[in-house]
Amino acid sequence: MNPELIPAPDAMPIPGPAWLFQVLLVFTFILHMLFLNLALGGTLLAAISQLLAGGRGDDHRTVLAKRLMNVNTYGISLTITTGVAPLLFIQVLFGQYFYTATILIAWVWLAFLVLLCAGYYAVYLYKFRGIPTRDAGGTGWLWVSAVMFLAIAMVQVAVSLIHSQPEKWEALAANPWTILGDPTFFPRLLHFVLAAVGFSALVIVWWSVRQASRGEDAELNTRIARYGWQWALWTTVLQVVDGFVLLLVLPRPVLLGIMRGGAATLVPLMLAILLGIGLLMMLSRVKNPVEATGTVHGTLAAFVLAIAVMAITRHQVRLLYLEPVRAQFELATAPQWGNFLLFAVLLVAGLATVGYMVQRVLRSPATGEEAA
Repeated sequence: MNPELIPAPDAMPIPGPAWLFQVLLVFTFILHMLFLNLALGGTLLAAISQLLAGGRGDDHRTVLAKRLMNVNTYGISLTITTGVAPLLFIQVLFGQYFYTATILIAWVWLAFLVLLCAGYYAVYLYKFRGIPTRDAGGTGWLWVSAVMFLAIAMVQVAVSLIHSQPEKWEALAANPWTILGDPTFFPRLLHFVLAAVGFSALVIVWWSVRQASRGEDAELNTRIARYGWQWALWTTVLQVVDGFVLLLVLPRPVLLGIMRGGAATLVPLMLAILLGIGLLMMLSRVKNPVEATGTVHGTLAAFVLAIAVMAITRHQVRLLYLEPVRAQFELATAPQWGNFLLFAVLLVAGLATVGYMVQRVLRSPATGEEAA
């Protein structure tokens, strides 16, 4: 690899210690992933469910699709909003790698905004113009949105792999599409997509169980809960298998770095594996989620914890990818604690606002098919 291909870091010092920005990057990325899973996985699950329902408005899968897309009108906007902070922290810590990656696939990266706008607008077209009835289906706009969001996921995986592998930049400059041949590309993409669908399924199960326990459309909500539970089970099965495949196809230096990293790398990895096995055990033992409210709550909480742990491992894998080249650069620091305090206050205020919004949605007086 030609070391001159890697730009020097920004001459302006970063406004705090690097470890602090790494913690903030992982924390804000976890928040982003929660909403992103709903946006991506919810849209994919809604599209598939609507297709299986055959356009029947009274089918439980149609109701599930409608509920998911009602949630996504909030979820997509929150995905975009929460994505700003981790993007900024990546630029602070890995700017010279990240910007180079986006330049190498510039047209695809610029198309990101087009895909996002098209997918977001398609959600509203589905919600207000294309919601299916007995006489007509409205799945077209739903599939447009699902395809757009899946394409965005592919772009993000590509940028993540490119910016963490400077040794491939010269080849990628000649043919950017070679990134699709990276052994980890499709396992990594599938890992994210399966997690998104499984998480969305669990959220809709939790909501349906909540509604059924209140006596609201008990039969319909029970059918939705059982259907969603099966999606959560089988996507988790596939995700565990894909997770081991992804681990095995990592470059040897990265895999050895994880195994030799001591507790710092092995504890999050082992915890993620144990959570995956635990999720399978909880999901497989329940036939009717409405009759196992505690297990439903525990499974959803375990899934959120798994997302958090995997975010830590993902960040560690990035550092191991970049370890050979990061040693030649040292980020200068000039702490600005006043600005950091302002950020912390605004972050807490923002989280409180989001929490209030979620509570308002959960307390919505809508019932039955309109509940979301």
